[in-house]
Amino acid sequence: MDRSGFSLVCFNASPPESPHKGDVSSPAAEGSPGSASQGSAHRSARQALLERCLREAHEKAATQSSEPLWHGRIALSGLLLLGMIRGIAWWEGNVPGYSVFGMHFLTTTADFACLLCALPLFTSGTRGQCVQIGCVGPMLTLVFAMTIVDVGALCAYMVVATPRPLSPGAKSYVDVLEACIGVWEFALVASVCFQLVLCASSWRVYRELRMTGLYPPGSNPAGIGHIEEVSFLELICEAEDAKFVSDCECAMGKSPDNKGS
Repeated sequence: MDRSGFSLVCFNASPPESPHKGDVSSPAAEGSPGSASQGSAHRSARQALLERCLREAHEKAATQSSEPLWHGRIALSGLLLLGMIRGIAWWEGNVPGYSVFGMHFLTTTADFACLLCALPLFTSGTRGQCVQIGCVGPMLTLVFAMTIVDVGALCAYMVVATPRPLSPGAKSYVDVLEACIGVWEFALVASVCFQLVLCASSWRVYRELRMTGLYPPGSNPAGIGHIEEVSFLELICEAEDAKFVSDCECAMGKSPDNKGS
């Protein structure tokens, strides 16, 4: 055999097998199935814990929010009834005076705005689409703003308006009451009361959703993550903005200038 033939045989020859080849296994091969099973079990346990905490949060929110939800529904029904009373009075020709027309227009507009914006939450409850897409915060801000408008309209009316003169010969208490409080005045006072109830109910529902971790959407439910304190600033801004304002106030309070003074 020449040199080239010997090289070809040596190149094609396979190395001798070890007698203990079947008994030897790599550490990575031994640990891989166990690590995968442990990771899968950990993910399954975490998923089960998350589902259990989420279910408990929904049950707690539904239980704690049932009373304010009913109060809000009654307030919305009252606002709808007031709108019908105003419409009937307008149809009958009972129109408010020029000096107070703007106040009644403001309070009527505020009532309809609250009806349109708060109706989805109080009809669907804490599991509705309004909570899932994150509209509870803006709705609460709008209801709060409309309540301020309503109260301001009532205060302005009490300053500007004057009682109507009594008809000749009218002496009964009913005549005096009708001269002081007409249908539009009654609707104004009732609107303020219903708006206050609706604002308080909306805040209680919002606060319960925040305390259980169901709002804002994507938050961890109670028992999984840390629940931030609910601030009254969230009446006029979102939770992230209220937290940012609170952090700025804390940072200003701890500044070196304030420490030295």
